Amino acid sequence: MAALTTLSSSNKSVNPGVSTRLRPASANDCGFGCNGVGGDHLGSGCSDAYGAGLNGFQTQIGSRAWVNPFTGFFAQNPDPNNHTGHSHDVTSHRILVNVDDLNTSLNPGATYFAEAEYIVPHEGTWCQSHPDQCNMFNNASYKQFTVTGINQPFTFNPVGSTVREQPAIMAWTGATVNHIQPDPGNDGIGFIGYKVTNPSPNVWHYEYALYNQNLDRAIQSFEVVFPFDLAVLTNIGFHAPPQHPGFPNDGTQNNAGYSSTPWSNDYQFGNTSITWNCETFAQNQNANAIRFGTLYNFSFDSNAAPTLSTANIGFFKTGAPVSVTVMAPVAPSPPPQTPTPTPTPTPTPTPTATPTPTPTPTPSATVTPTPTPRATPRPRPTPHQRP
Repeated sequence: MAALTTLSSSNKSVNPGVSTRLRPASANDCGFGCNGVGGDHLGSGCSDAYGAGLNGFQTQIGSRAWVNPFTGFFAQNPDPNNHTGHSHDVTSHRILVNVDDLNTSLNPGATYFAEAEYIVPHEGTWCQSHPDQCNMFNNASYKQFTVTGINQPFTFNPVGSTVREQPAIMAWTGATVNHIQPDPGNDGIGFIGYKVTNPSPNVWHYEYALYNQNLDRAIQSFEVVFPFDLAVLTNIGFHAPPQHPGFPNDGTQNNAGYSSTPWSNDYQFGNTSITWNCETFAQNQNANAIRFGTLYNFSFDSNAAPTLSTANIGFFKTGAPVSVTVMAPVAPSPPPQTPTPTPTPTPTPTPTATPTPTPTPTPSATVTPTPTPRATPRPRPTPHQRP
C-alpha cells in the first residue's frame, strides 16, 4: 500500500513521498463495528487510518521510483525500503516544497491544500478482471490548510472537511478541469486545468495546470496551439516541485534521483503554438517528467483575448500524444486606420451629341409606262380589176 501526499499553493504542487506501510491497522475509526481481523487483510467494517507521524516516519518511506501507480506493483527485489548507504536529514523522503511558495508575504491570498492518494495492487488486479466494477480512480482526496509564516518553521492548520475521492486540482476556483485517459484499461488518468483572467486592459493572463494522478507513462511535453500566429506572449512561466536528491536503492537510473531541471519552451513571435518539454526518456530516464501524484504549472500573458483551441500532451515512457480543448489567445485584429481620402475626380462633362440630320427620303420615281406599240397594219391586197 502506498500513501502519497501533495501540498499546493494556489494550484502549485510539491513532491510527495511514498509510505511503505504494508499491514492494515484494522481499527474502528469509522464506527462500522470492526470485526477485529488484521494482519495482511483489512477486516469487515474496519478502517486503517494514517496519521501524520506514521506517514512521515522516514524509515517507512520508500522511493516513488519503485511504484507503478496504475497496477499498484511495488517492487520487492531489491527492497524498496532499503535505507542503508545514506543518512536522513529533516526532509529526506518527505514532502518537498519551495520555501517561497509557502512564504505568506510572497503569496497574498493564496490557498493551500494537502492531497493524499492510496495505490493498492489488489485494486489494480481486480480492475483488470472486473472492468465493469473498477473504481480505482477515486483514490485521491484533499483538504484545505492555512499556512502561517514567512520562513521555516511554518504552521499548518486544517480548514473544513476533507473532500473525498477527488484530487486537489478540483479546488482551483474558476478553472475548467478536464481529465485525460490515453490508454483505458492499460494506464491511469490525468487532469488538465486552465483559467484565463484579464488583469488589465488589453492583457490576458493564461494559466494551465497539468496533473498526473496515476499515469505510469508520465508526461513529457505540453503544447498550446494558437488559432493564428500574431499573438504576442510575455511573462512566460513554468513551475514544478523540487525533486529529491538521489540515494542508494532509490530506484532511479544509477541512483541519481530525478532531475529538477525546469522545462524549456520554444516560443518565438510568429509561432502557431508554444511548447514546454523536458528531456525525453531516451535522453535521460531521470528527466523531470510529471510523474504520478504531481502537478506542474504553465503560464503566460498575451495581448490577445481567449478563444477555444487545442493543447497537446506528450508522454514520457510510451504512447502517442493526446489532444484536449483549452482556451488560447486569438490574434487581435489590427487597429483600424483612418484612410486618406481619395479626391473625387471632377467629372468630365459628356459632350452634347450633334444630331445627325434625318435624310430626306428620295421619292421613288414614277415609272412612265412605255406605250405598247401598235401593230403595223398589214397592207390590204390591191384588188384585181376585172377586165
